[in-house]
Amino acid sequence: MTYRIPPWVRAFLAADRLANRFASAREGLRDELLLAWIPEADRAALTAALYTRQKTYLPGGHRFESGLFAWEKRALDAPAFPRAGRVLVGAAGAGREVVALLERGYTVTAFDPCDAFVESARALVEGRPADIRLGAYDDLVAASQGRGGPLASLGDPPSFDAVILGWGSLSHVLPASSRLDLLRAVRTLAPRAVVLTSFQLRHDSEAKTETKGRLRDALRRAFTTIGAPGRSEPGDHFYPEGGFFSYLAPDEIPRVAFEAGYEVVLFEEGPYPHALLAPLTGAA
Repeated sequence: MTYRIPPWVRAFLAADRLANRFASAREGLRDELLLAWIPEADRAALTAALYTRQKTYLPGGHRFESGLFAWEKRALDAPAFPRAGRVLVGAAGAGREVVALLERGYTVTAFDPCDAFVESARALVEGRPADIRLGAYDDLVAASQGRGGPLASLGDPPSFDAVILGWGSLSHVLPASSRLDLLRAVRTLAPRAVVLTSFQLRHDSEAKTETKGRLRDALRRAFTTIGAPGRSEPGDHFYPEGGFFSYLAPDEIPRVAFEAGYEVVLFEEGPYPHALLAPLTGAA
């Protein structure tokens, strides 16, 4: 028996498809517009400003009170992660990871670009073996290159036993060349430390192409033609609550890790993609 789809259902489904296309076009315009016209030097500051508005990352908020995620606990318990020592935490937020590390007996140095988060973290760890600083990943790169800045003293002995790039923060570092710069900076400032980093991945089918969709590619070409100061790469997006964010190709982590002088000793795609990197012998 052939079922005749009611006209109102066909009309509704057509309208739904149109709405989805409109939403996709709106998101594409938003992404490419902001990626093109916000200079690369200002992207991290805008992202930090948006995060500062989110109370969920402060003590009492859901994200903070959740403590370490299960995948973070497993990574910290991995054989390659030191059982004690000094840990550097970048993009530390209001101290969610810092508090957990202190409870495990580590000495912690941490930094974050959000003033409110830094103030909160300092209040939480007062009197404990922790040093919380205001700084961004760009400041870490500057410190590694001897250009001073708020993180300049991180290169002074003693060095770190482990480095944690805060939850998902590697995906907030773009373009891709900046992710390599960041790992190289970590390798310079903490040459014997293992590095725990987390990120989001593109699906294999998405990672095989250098296009972003016809509309986004057209916008990117148009903005480049008229002299936009920024550029976008496959996987780059902008989220109203999270700022600039890039979904990494599956092969990027092992490739960039090797170029920065690391080997991947742990790599898991779920429940949240993360990797543990160990320094390559003789690569420093």
